[in-house]
Parts: sequence; structure tokens; C-alpha cells
Amino acid sequence: MSSDAAPAPGFPFPPGPVGEPPEQLDELRARCPVSRVSLPSGDEAWAVTGYEEVVAALSEARLSRAALREPGAVRVVKGPDFGDNPYSLFNLEGADHARLRRMIAPAFSPRRAEVLRPRVQEIADELVDRLLTLPQPVDIYAEFCALLPIWVVCEIVGAPVADRERIKEWTGVLMSVGSDERRTAVREAFTAYVRELVAARREEPRDDLLSLLVQARDNDDRLTEGELTWLGAELLLAGHDTTVNTLGRGIFQLLRRRTQWELLTARPHELTEPATEEVFRYAPPSDAGLLRIALEDFELGGVTIRAGEGVIPLMHASSRDERQFADPGRFDITRTPNRHLVFGYGPHHCPAAGVGRMEVQVALGTLARRLPRLALAVEPEAVRWRGGHITLRPETVPVTF
Repeated sequence: MSSDAAPAPGFPFPPGPVGEPPEQLDELRARCPVSRVSLPSGDEAWAVTGYEEVVAALSEARLSRAALREPGAVRVVKGPDFGDNPYSLFNLEGADHARLRRMIAPAFSPRRAEVLRPRVQEIADELVDRLLTLPQPVDIYAEFCALLPIWVVCEIVGAPVADRERIKEWTGVLMSVGSDERRTAVREAFTAYVRELVAARREEPRDDLLSLLVQARDNDDRLTEGELTWLGAELLLAGHDTTVNTLGRGIFQLLRRRTQWELLTARPHELTEPATEEVFRYAPPSDAGLLRIALEDFELGGVTIRAGEGVIPLMHASSRDERQFADPGRFDITRTPNRHLVFGYGPHHCPAAGVGRMEVQVALGTLARRLPRLALAVEPEAVRWRGGHITLRPETVPVTF
């Protein structure tokens, strides 16, 4: 990157007002959809904010996650990071990546999501039943959004639901952006916890994903022990955190636009699915993205990317590209088509997209049917947002019903 260019803005950017994406993302896209940014590590990278450019970057075989582990590679933060983990599904490529995806895909496919839907509906109804017993106002983020996804993923993967508070605490540290010595200790504690679960499933297999992965390791020799342990941890972590924060941001955005909420409550069977897609587009769980390293020189969006440079495709920024979405700053639960990229694109498209979609559909549909008078108990501007994480989350969302 040219040393005489203007200083690159610092990334990740602070959230915009009332939970909106950072305003800098629109500014970057307007200036150039492939723009330089400065990372917390002090390194620089290219942030990709345009829809077509993000699709191209996510499809580009010359951009590598595995290259993050090469000496001197661009880093997001100083110290330990997800990019260091050779067992992570996010960091694997080629045959190894495809092998692990094939093993977990059946547990999270759209078909499996429909099998799970009745159980998720039971959990959602139980949480709403409990909400109705609490004194108002109620923090719906803590009492509903933060509980439903982790309950579901614990049952899918095979972790005791009683452990969800520990898993939530570990997740909060591991999803932080800053350089923090606690992250190393928490990662070790989390993987030790999963090793205990693996040992228990070896002793007593159950009808859960972790038992199937243990069988794949022990009987079929399709996993290494390191892959097995970290895959279990990653499924528990990533399998709930993004959905938690999508629900938190999405419900907030629905309630701050009363006409949209009333439209959903009047036609829940018709509008729950398009409302879910608009929540993913407009209020995604994160305004960050996964860094990749260029293996050779190539052109992206009219910009020459040099070998060794970092590139961050921002799927969420692409959702505000007016070249793809009409009036992208308008929240509209009737929007169609709605081909957002929140679940990624290409080889690293989120394998749990089917279950994630179903969970948000069940959550929004349940709240719309059972709590039609749901309303923010404070002005939208009073809701505070917690930055410094890969995902963006409200601190609290107090509501009445």
C-alpha cells in the first residue's frame, strides 16, 4: 500500500446511533468500495463494502484464511486471534474445509431446521411464559434474545443446557476485538470443557452432534482430536452468538418503528419470513468481517491488491449498497427480493444458515402472536450499545407488553 496515501481510518468503526451500522461504511463505499483501513494491530488492510465486490472477494481463491498463520502476516489484533487456530472451520480451506463441512451440514441444514422447529417453538413459548411472570419493564435482550439460541445450540451439539451461563461468559471474551490476555485463558478453559464433553460422549453416546463427531473421529478416522475438540467449541460459540445479537438488534429495530411492528403483528403468518430476512439485512449481528490474505497480485473492484495484503469482505456493509437494494436505509419487512450476504457466499457460506433463519422466524413469529403490545420502555436513543466485539449487541432492551 502506498505510503504517501491519506491516513487509513481506524477499523472496526464505532456503531452508529440507535444501533445503526457505522456511518463510515457508507462513506467508504461512496468513495471506493475497496478502501484502506487501519487495524487495531497497527497493520493496514482493504475493507470491501460494495455488494458485487464482496461477492467477488468471497469467491476469490487467491484470498486465504490459512495464510494468516504465515510469519509476518497482516493481523487484526496483536496477540492470540482466531486466525491462529489451524483447526477452526473458519480458517481451513480446500479438502479439509469441505470434509468438516460435510460432517456438520446435516445437523444444520434447512431440512433439519424444519425437524427442529417444533422443539424451538416449545423453547420460545416457555421463555415467553416466563416473561409474562416478570415485573415490567423487562429486558427482552437478557430474558429472551440471549437465552433462545444458546438453549437450542446446546441441545443440538450436546452440551448441558445448565452450562449456558458459562458458555455465554466464555463467548463474550472470545468474541472481543481488543488484545486481552483473558482470551488465551478463556480459550483454554473452553476447549478443556469441550474435551470433557467429548470424553462423556465416548463413554455414553447420545443423539446429538457431538456424539456423531466422536464417532467420526474414533470409528471412521475422519477427524483429528484437535479438529474434534475445536469444532465442538466453535459450534457452541458461533452457533448461538450471532443469532443472539441478530435477535437483539432486530427486535429493537422493529419496536422503534411502530408501523413495522404493527404490520408484523397483524399478518404474522404472511410476514414473519420476509421480516426475518429484513432483520438479517438491516440489523445483522456484526459490522466486522473476517480478514483474508492475498496469495498473489490481483484486481478487486478496480483496485490492485498486492500479494501479502489483507482484505476484509464486509457482508453487512454490502446490505446497504444502493446498487443492489432500493432505498437501502429503509427498514421494510415486506422487502422482496432480499438477497443479502449476511450468511456469506461461496465456500464459506454459513453451514448453520438454515437453523439460524428458523430460530429468528420462530422468535419473531412467537413474539408477534403472543405479545402484540410489545413496546420499548425507553426512548430508542436511551438504549446503549456494546462495542469492542466482533458482534454488536445492545446492553439492554427494556420493554413493556
